[in-house]
Amino acid sequence: MGRLKSTVGGLVGFPLLLLLAGHPLGAQEPEEVAPSIPREGEKEEAPPPAPIVEDLGDERYRIRNIVVEKRLKRFTVPGTILREEPPLEFLAVTKGGLKAYESLVELETDAYEFNTACILIGLDPDHGRAPRAHFDPQPSEGDPVDIWISWNENGKASRVEAADLVRRGEMTLPRGDWVYTGSILTPEGKYLAQLDGTLIGFVHDPSSIIEHRAGFGMGDWGSVGPNPSLLPAVGTRVTLTVERRGE
Repeated sequence: MGRLKSTVGGLVGFPLLLLLAGHPLGAQEPEEVAPSIPREGEKEEAPPPAPIVEDLGDERYRIRNIVVEKRLKRFTVPGTILREEPPLEFLAVTKGGLKAYESLVELETDAYEFNTACILIGLDPDHGRAPRAHFDPQPSEGDPVDIWISWNENGKASRVEAADLVRRGEMTLPRGDWVYTGSILTPEGKYLAQLDGTLIGFVHDPSSIIEHRAGFGMGDWGSVGPNPSLLPAVGTRVTLTVERRGE
């Protein structure tokens, strides 16, 4: 299979997508974000290599476990249901992400690969405005996306809007409000989404690559949890789909 190279210029019809200086193209510089606090046992590491993008033909690409359908403006990634009770602040985290205890789904990818897939389907980092701090009251900004989660259980196939799986009291997370913010670089030049392992959130956290525009349950930790009327069992294998909305 072909491999896209991390070089400047158009390749198979799109611009440079992978990494610059070890960070995703277009990651925002910090804006009113407090310096990161060193984590216990954390040490300086060299930036990871650029994600390998395999050309599957017909404008389809594979980034390890992610399958991108550029023509259809969508990608899919496998994962696992993590929680059946509060608290929730994130819809999805990376494999082994630090915020797994507050996330509904663990996806089999990392932040670099996930962000590369977002750019491949046409999401523009220049349109994004990541939250400035945890629980930032200002609306998040960015290109809009739709998100679904699908699974098979006892021979029955299910597919639901991701927002319907998150609930606060009797209210589920409002649909149609996901935007691509792209996350940010810390003052030390590290990609915050990769540090925290956060991919999709809804409490306006600067680390998320995709955020909920209005936010949900902000400042009220523990009030948001899974929707038991729809949620499959913990450990269920799922597929998360992200699709760019509009032209």
